[in-house]
Amino acid sequence: MKIIITKKQYKNLVYSLIDSIVGGDLVLKTTKGFTYHNIYDSYGEEVMTIYFVKGSGKTPGCKNDLGLNSGFVMDLEKYVPYFKHKIFSKVLIDYVYDKTNIKCDCIDYSYGFDYDDEQDRFIYNLKKKKIVKLGESVDDRQSLDEIIYNFLKDEYYPDYNWGPELFDFYREDVEEYGSIAFYINDSEGYIYYDDGTLEVLPWVSERLDSWFNNAWQPVFKKWFEENSGLKVNRIVTDDHTTTLNESTNIDKNKKLITDIVGFDFSNNIQQITSTYDVPMEFDECLYGETINWSLNFWGPMYLFELDGVEYLYQDRGEFEWFMDEYCNDYVDNEIPENLGIFILGLRFSDIINLFFEE
Repeated sequence: MKIIITKKQYKNLVYSLIDSIVGGDLVLKTTKGFTYHNIYDSYGEEVMTIYFVKGSGKTPGCKNDLGLNSGFVMDLEKYVPYFKHKIFSKVLIDYVYDKTNIKCDCIDYSYGFDYDDEQDRFIYNLKKKKIVKLGESVDDRQSLDEIIYNFLKDEYYPDYNWGPELFDFYREDVEEYGSIAFYINDSEGYIYYDDGTLEVLPWVSERLDSWFNNAWQPVFKKWFEENSGLKVNRIVTDDHTTTLNESTNIDKNKKLITDIVGFDFSNNIQQITSTYDVPMEFDECLYGETINWSLNFWGPMYLFELDGVEYLYQDRGEFEWFMDEYCNDYVDNEIPENLGIFILGLRFSDIINLFFEE
């Protein structure tokens, strides 16, 4: 199941996470005669560098080229969703501009285990709106569920430790008193009741809502159940009650995707498993042997219609391939970008997984 947040919510979330990492402020220092600014966090640690003379940075043709220190990148990997994507690059550049009044046009950093490995390097040119080099594999993306889960572990675990050794204590307390409260910094954060209801107090739920809509709730349920041993049937917040089941969450995600795209993909996706499934409109675009080879190598294709035009789609691992009935192919995320889902960190395969039915 994929979770969706808006561009504004993503920006607010990343701003808050970076504030936590750097201590809420950045300090700019420039040495006379040098062609770059050093940027330090509130704790005096160097986190970024801005090369302000064209060609002085690592990215050719960029005037203000923003580079990230490896320690800072390691912190980003732990907490920030989609930090190897254009959407994060734009948000970080805005963040640096807000803190330093310097607008960068490129961002360049290494990531992964070996921070000197050129294969694990992300470079994005903001002016050209182009990824200069991308070493990221699609399978390496951290899911938003994981981001939320890790965030809950860091921000909302109870004042006292919890886990399997306390399962019997929680259950006995609920049986005797009908409920048990969990405190965060001496304030009630959430309360569990004997009917399976988990009440999340407003100071917790409103903050999570502002970043994740209600997408945090299934993750909160999983996180709470794993650490308390108590079964959650519903989550109650100040403004609504959510009954947690898979079909309800799928329906909500379908509606949200439909609202974003402006089109309902229900019953509009057909699976292609042989050349005989491909409409005749594509006869001039693809040979039968080409189709068979692609199917054998990458798996099934899918046929869908958008704005009166038929498209073939195939997930090819490192990229997504599209071809319209006029023989135009698209491999640079043009379709997901036009649909408005790419900026949310989603691929067209997410639409397939959500809407396609055998």
